[in-house]
Amino acid sequence: MKLPALNRESLTEFGRKRAKLGAGPRGTGNRFVLLRTIITNAAAVHGVEVSAEEARLARVALSHLNLVGKSKERNRQPTQDELDELIKYFETNRRQFIPMGRIVRLFQTLRIR
Repeated sequence: MKLPALNRESLTEFGRKRAKLGAGPRGTGNRFVLLRTIITNAAAVHGVEVSAEEARLARVALSHLNLVGKSKERNRQPTQDELDELIKYFETNRRQFIPMGRIVRLFQTLRIR
């Protein structure tokens, strides 16, 4: 898409398409932070005539549609099989210097979440 076409409508449609493809509110929000940074940089550093205000307005619109926002809280804990698999990976990886297997076991013992 060419820069002049980056307006509130096209950016809002971009956010809607991301949501339809399965992107969550936090991921879409992060994408808009990145877009706004790039647009601001293009204008400030390279003199490109484009307004970051359009990205801000699109983000506001997407927020009202609940397509941009905070992540949903997660509370799933890994299964013992998943932890064993991680420990095995860490302990057989020759490039791994941090004792991650021991750290995972410590957290299991302490039951820190």
